[in-house]
Amino acid sequence: MVRIKLIVTGDMEKLALHESLRRFFPSNRDGEDVTWDLPRRVSCATSHQLKEGHPPSRPMQQLARAMLDEVGIGKTGQPADLVVVIDDVELGNLEREVVVAQHFRLAVNTCLEAHDANTEVRYRNLLRKRCSFHLLKPMVEAYFFGDAAALQTSGVPAGTTPRLVHTTDVEQFETDDPAWLPTCHTENSQRQRRSTPWWQHERHSKHYLEHLTARGGVFYDETFSGRHALKGLSWTQVPKSPADAPIVRSLFEDIADWFGILSPLGRGLSDPQFYPAQSVDRARLLLRNM
Repeated sequence: MVRIKLIVTGDMEKLALHESLRRFFPSNRDGEDVTWDLPRRVSCATSHQLKEGHPPSRPMQQLARAMLDEVGIGKTGQPADLVVVIDDVELGNLEREVVVAQHFRLAVNTCLEAHDANTEVRYRNLLRKRCSFHLLKPMVEAYFFGDAAALQTSGVPAGTTPRLVHTTDVEQFETDDPAWLPTCHTENSQRQRRSTPWWQHERHSKHYLEHLTARGGVFYDETFSGRHALKGLSWTQVPKSPADAPIVRSLFEDIADWFGILSPLGRGLSDPQFYPAQSVDRARLLLRNM
Protein backbone atom coordinates (compact mmCIF):
# COMPACT_ATOMS: atom_id res chain seq x y z
CA MET A 1 0.00 0.00 0.00
CA VAL A 2 1.18 3.52 -0.82
CA ARG A 3 -0.03 6.65 0.95
CA ILE A 4 -0.80 10.18 -0.20
CA LYS A 5 -0.80 12.89 2.45
CA LEU A 6 -2.13 16.38 1.80
CA ILE A 7 -1.10 19.26 4.05
CA VAL A 8 -3.77 21.96 3.90
CA THR A 9 -4.59 25.25 5.62
CA GLY A 10 -8.41 25.20 5.89
CA ASP A 11 -11.02 23.19 7.75
CA MET A 12 -12.99 22.40 4.59
CA GLU A 13 -9.89 21.18 2.80
CA LYS A 14 -8.99 18.94 5.74
CA LEU A 15 -12.44 17.38 5.67
CA ALA A 16 -12.89 16.97 1.93
CA LEU A 17 -10.01 17.80 -0.42
CA HIS A 18 -8.48 14.31 -0.33
CA GLU A 19 -11.84 12.75 -1.18
CA SER A 20 -12.45 15.37 -3.86
CA LEU A 21 -9.16 14.64 -5.63
CA ARG A 22 -9.20 10.88 -5.08
CA ARG A 23 -12.23 10.49 -7.36
CA PHE A 24 -10.14 11.52 -10.38
CA PHE A 25 -7.12 9.28 -9.87
CA PRO A 26 -6.50 5.53 -9.91
CA SER A 27 -6.84 3.43 -6.77
CA ASN A 28 -3.72 1.48 -7.69
CA ARG A 29 -0.13 2.47 -8.49
CA ASP A 30 2.48 0.01 -9.71
CA GLY A 31 0.45 -2.89 -8.35
CA GLU A 32 -0.10 -1.36 -4.91
CA ASP A 33 -3.32 0.06 -3.46
CA VAL A 34 -3.32 3.84 -2.96
CA THR A 35 -4.63 5.34 0.26
CA TRP A 36 -5.41 9.05 0.60
CA ASP A 37 -4.93 9.87 4.27
CA LEU A 38 -6.98 12.45 6.12
CA PRO A 39 -5.13 15.71 5.41
CA ARG A 40 -3.04 17.47 8.01
CA ARG A 41 -4.11 21.02 8.73
CA VAL A 42 -1.72 23.83 9.63
CA SER A 43 -2.09 27.61 9.66
CA CYS A 44 -2.41 29.55 6.42
CA ALA A 45 0.87 31.17 5.35
CA THR A 46 -0.61 33.60 2.80
CA SER A 47 -3.19 35.52 4.85
CA HIS A 48 -0.98 38.61 4.54
CA GLN A 49 0.88 39.98 1.54
CA LEU A 50 4.29 38.36 1.23
CA LYS A 51 7.20 40.63 0.39
CA GLU A 52 9.86 39.69 -2.11
CA GLY A 53 13.25 39.23 -0.47
CA HIS A 54 11.84 38.95 3.06
CA PRO A 55 12.59 35.90 5.22
CA PRO A 56 9.89 33.22 5.41
CA SER A 57 7.26 33.75 8.09
CA ARG A 58 6.63 31.38 10.99
CA PRO A 59 3.48 29.94 9.31
CA MET A 60 5.46 29.32 6.11
CA GLN A 61 8.14 27.51 8.07
CA GLN A 62 5.46 25.49 9.84
CA LEU A 63 4.19 24.36 6.43
CA ALA A 64 7.70 23.32 5.45
CA ARG A 65 8.30 21.48 8.72
CA ALA A 66 5.00 19.63 8.43
CA MET A 67 6.04 18.46 4.95
CA LEU A 68 9.40 17.23 6.24
CA ASP A 69 7.71 15.43 9.13
CA GLU A 70 5.27 13.61 6.86
CA VAL A 71 7.87 12.48 4.32
CA GLY A 72 10.58 11.69 6.87
CA ILE A 73 8.72 10.21 9.81
CA GLY A 74 4.96 10.14 9.29
CA LYS A 75 2.31 10.54 11.95
CA THR A 76 2.32 6.84 12.86
CA GLY A 77 5.94 6.15 12.00
CA GLN A 78 5.20 5.39 8.36
CA PRO A 79 6.35 8.17 6.02
CA ALA A 80 3.99 9.11 3.20
CA ASP A 81 4.85 8.18 -0.37
CA LEU A 82 3.53 11.48 -1.74
CA VAL A 83 3.17 14.68 0.30
CA VAL A 84 1.40 17.64 -1.28
CA VAL A 85 1.31 20.98 0.53
CA ILE A 86 -1.60 23.15 -0.62
CA ASP A 87 -2.28 26.73 0.49
CA ASP A 88 -4.52 29.50 -0.86
CA VAL A 89 -3.14 32.44 -2.81
CA GLU A 90 -5.51 34.82 -0.97
CA LEU A 91 -6.17 38.38 -2.10
CA GLY A 92 -2.88 39.88 -0.96
CA ASN A 93 -0.84 37.61 -3.20
CA LEU A 94 -2.90 37.58 -6.38
CA GLU A 95 -0.63 37.65 -9.45
CA ARG A 96 2.30 37.32 -7.02
CA GLU A 97 2.35 33.54 -6.90
CA VAL A 98 6.05 33.58 -7.77
CA VAL A 99 6.72 35.38 -4.47
CA VAL A 100 4.72 32.76 -2.56
CA ALA A 101 6.82 30.05 -4.19
CA GLN A 102 10.02 31.90 -3.28
CA HIS A 103 8.95 32.11 0.36
CA PHE A 104 8.18 28.39 0.50
CA ARG A 105 11.54 27.50 -1.04
CA LEU A 106 13.28 29.67 1.55
CA ALA A 107 11.26 28.06 4.33
CA VAL A 108 12.20 24.57 3.16
CA ASN A 109 15.88 25.44 2.90
CA THR A 110 15.82 27.09 6.32
CA CYS A 111 14.36 23.92 7.84
CA LEU A 112 16.84 21.70 6.02
CA GLU A 113 19.85 23.72 7.16
CA ALA A 114 18.92 22.99 10.78
CA HIS A 115 19.88 19.33 10.21
CA ASP A 116 23.29 17.72 9.99
CA ALA A 117 24.77 17.23 6.52
CA ASN A 118 23.79 13.56 6.11
CA THR A 119 20.20 14.16 7.24
CA GLU A 120 19.92 17.17 4.95
CA VAL A 121 21.04 15.11 1.95
CA ARG A 122 18.53 12.37 2.82
CA TYR A 123 15.70 14.88 3.08
CA ARG A 124 16.63 16.61 -0.17
CA ASN A 125 16.44 13.30 -2.00
CA LEU A 126 13.03 12.57 -0.48
CA LEU A 127 11.73 16.05 -1.33
CA ARG A 128 12.63 15.73 -5.01
CA LYS A 129 10.87 12.37 -5.28
CA ARG A 130 7.90 12.67 -2.96
CA CYS A 131 6.98 16.27 -2.09
CA SER A 132 5.20 19.13 -3.85
CA PHE A 133 3.89 22.59 -3.08
CA HIS A 134 0.77 23.95 -4.79
CA LEU A 135 -1.74 26.76 -4.49
CA LEU A 136 -5.47 27.30 -4.93
CA LYS A 137 -6.33 30.64 -6.51
CA PRO A 138 -7.55 32.78 -4.93
CA MET A 139 -9.05 30.17 -2.58
CA VAL A 140 -10.86 26.86 -2.84
CA GLU A 141 -14.38 28.35 -3.15
CA ALA A 142 -13.43 29.93 -6.48
CA TYR A 143 -13.51 26.49 -8.11
CA PHE A 144 -17.15 25.99 -7.11
CA PHE A 145 -18.00 28.69 -9.66
CA GLY A 146 -16.84 26.34 -12.41
CA ASP A 147 -19.45 23.74 -11.48
CA ALA A 148 -23.10 24.77 -11.11
CA ALA A 149 -23.86 21.62 -9.11
CA ALA A 150 -21.20 22.50 -6.55
CA LEU A 151 -22.68 25.97 -6.15
CA GLN A 152 -26.11 24.51 -5.53
CA THR A 153 -24.71 22.00 -3.03
CA SER A 154 -23.01 24.84 -1.17
CA GLY A 155 -26.38 26.56 -0.76
CA VAL A 156 -26.73 28.89 -3.76
CA PRO A 157 -30.40 28.86 -4.86
CA ALA A 158 -31.12 26.89 -8.02
CA GLY A 159 -31.38 29.14 -11.05
CA THR A 160 -28.99 31.77 -9.64
CA THR A 161 -26.47 32.94 -12.21
CA PRO A 162 -23.34 34.43 -10.61
CA ARG A 163 -22.06 37.64 -12.16
CA LEU A 164 -18.40 37.09 -13.06
CA VAL A 165 -16.08 39.40 -14.99
CA HIS A 166 -14.06 36.43 -16.28
CA THR A 167 -16.72 33.98 -17.33
CA THR A 168 -14.46 30.96 -17.94
CA ASP A 169 -11.33 31.21 -15.77
CA VAL A 170 -12.34 30.98 -12.11
CA GLU A 171 -8.74 31.59 -11.02
CA GLN A 172 -9.23 35.16 -12.27
CA PHE A 173 -12.24 35.39 -9.99
CA GLU A 174 -13.95 38.79 -9.91
CA THR A 175 -17.58 39.74 -9.71
CA ASP A 176 -19.38 42.82 -10.98
CA ASP A 177 -22.67 41.84 -9.37
CA PRO A 178 -24.51 45.15 -8.78
CA ALA A 179 -26.25 43.66 -5.74
CA TRP A 180 -22.92 43.06 -4.05
CA LEU A 181 -20.63 45.83 -5.34
CA PRO A 182 -21.78 48.39 -2.72
CA THR A 183 -20.59 45.99 -0.02
CA CYS A 184 -17.30 45.61 -1.88
CA HIS A 185 -16.77 49.36 -2.12
CA THR A 186 -17.39 49.76 1.60
CA GLU A 187 -15.12 46.88 2.52
CA ASN A 188 -12.34 48.07 0.22
CA SER A 189 -12.46 51.56 1.77
CA GLN A 190 -12.30 50.17 5.28
CA ARG A 191 -9.41 47.90 4.42
CA GLN A 192 -7.46 50.75 2.85
CA ARG A 193 -7.71 52.64 6.12
CA ARG A 194 -6.27 49.55 7.83
CA SER A 195 -3.15 49.62 5.64
CA THR A 196 -4.23 46.85 3.27
CA PRO A 197 -4.65 48.82 0.02
CA TRP A 198 -4.32 45.63 -2.02
CA TRP A 199 -7.67 44.29 -0.75
CA GLN A 200 -10.21 43.73 -3.57
CA HIS A 201 -13.41 42.44 -2.01
CA GLU A 202 -14.95 41.78 -5.41
CA ARG A 203 -12.29 39.11 -5.94
CA HIS A 204 -13.05 37.26 -2.70
CA SER A 205 -14.84 34.13 -3.87
CA LYS A 206 -15.80 32.88 -0.41
CA HIS A 207 -17.49 36.14 0.60
CA TYR A 208 -19.35 36.34 -2.70
CA LEU A 209 -20.49 32.75 -2.23
CA GLU A 210 -21.75 33.71 1.24
CA HIS A 211 -23.64 36.60 -0.34
CA LEU A 212 -25.29 34.33 -2.91
CA THR A 213 -26.37 31.74 -0.35
CA ALA A 214 -27.73 34.47 1.93
CA ARG A 215 -29.98 35.64 -0.93
CA GLY A 216 -31.75 32.32 -0.61
CA GLY A 217 -31.87 32.51 3.17
CA VAL A 218 -29.07 29.96 3.63
CA PHE A 219 -25.99 30.35 5.81
CA TYR A 220 -22.88 29.07 4.04
CA ASP A 221 -21.05 26.67 6.35
CA GLU A 222 -17.76 25.54 4.86
CA THR A 223 -17.53 22.51 7.16
CA PHE A 224 -20.96 21.25 6.08
CA SER A 225 -22.35 22.49 2.78
CA GLY A 226 -18.90 23.58 1.61
CA ARG A 227 -17.45 20.19 2.50
CA HIS A 228 -20.13 18.38 0.50
CA ALA A 229 -19.67 20.74 -2.44
CA LEU A 230 -15.92 20.13 -2.47
CA LYS A 231 -16.31 16.35 -2.18
CA GLY A 232 -18.55 16.27 -5.25
CA LEU A 233 -16.85 19.01 -7.24
CA SER A 234 -16.54 18.11 -10.92
CA TRP A 235 -12.97 19.29 -11.44
CA THR A 236 -13.09 18.36 -15.12
CA GLN A 237 -15.71 21.08 -15.64
CA VAL A 238 -13.67 23.80 -13.96
CA PRO A 239 -11.34 24.76 -16.84
CA LYS A 240 -13.54 25.80 -19.74
CA SER A 241 -10.62 26.06 -22.15
CA PRO A 242 -6.98 24.86 -22.26
CA ALA A 243 -5.83 28.29 -21.08
CA ASP A 244 -8.02 28.32 -17.95
CA ALA A 245 -7.04 27.52 -14.36
CA PRO A 246 -3.28 26.98 -14.83
CA ILE A 247 -2.69 26.87 -11.07
CA VAL A 248 -4.99 23.92 -10.40
CA ARG A 249 -3.92 22.31 -13.67
CA SER A 250 -0.41 22.23 -12.17
CA LEU A 251 -1.70 20.32 -9.15
CA PHE A 252 -3.45 17.75 -11.33
CA GLU A 253 -0.47 17.41 -13.68
CA ASP A 254 1.85 16.83 -10.75
CA ILE A 255 -0.29 14.13 -9.11
CA ALA A 256 -0.96 12.52 -12.50
CA ASP A 257 2.80 12.44 -13.13
CA TRP A 258 3.27 10.57 -9.84
CA PHE A 259 0.68 8.02 -10.96
CA GLY A 260 2.20 7.82 -14.45
CA ILE A 261 -1.00 8.87 -16.21
CA LEU A 262 -2.26 11.86 -18.19
CA SER A 263 -3.93 14.63 -16.24
CA PRO A 264 -7.65 14.06 -15.67
CA LEU A 265 -8.17 17.70 -16.70
CA GLY A 266 -6.92 17.00 -20.20
CA ARG A 267 -4.53 19.08 -22.22
CA GLY A 268 -4.02 22.62 -21.08
CA LEU A 269 -1.55 25.19 -19.81
CA SER A 270 -0.18 24.60 -16.34
CA ASP A 271 1.72 27.28 -14.42
CA PRO A 272 5.45 26.68 -15.04
CA GLN A 273 6.17 27.96 -11.55
CA PHE A 274 4.32 24.97 -10.08
CA TYR A 275 4.67 22.31 -12.74
CA PRO A 276 7.79 22.57 -14.92
CA ALA A 277 8.09 21.54 -18.53
CA GLN A 278 9.20 17.96 -19.10
CA SER A 279 12.52 19.25 -20.43
CA VAL A 280 13.47 20.62 -16.98
CA ASP A 281 16.27 18.76 -15.19
CA ARG A 282 14.31 17.50 -12.20
CA ALA A 283 17.52 16.56 -10.39
CA ARG A 284 18.08 20.29 -9.90
CA LEU A 285 14.66 20.93 -8.40
CA LEU A 286 14.00 21.35 -4.68
CA LEU A 287 10.64 19.54 -4.81
CA ARG A 288 8.93 17.31 -7.34
CA ASN A 289 7.31 20.33 -8.97
CA MET A 290 9.57 23.33 -8.23
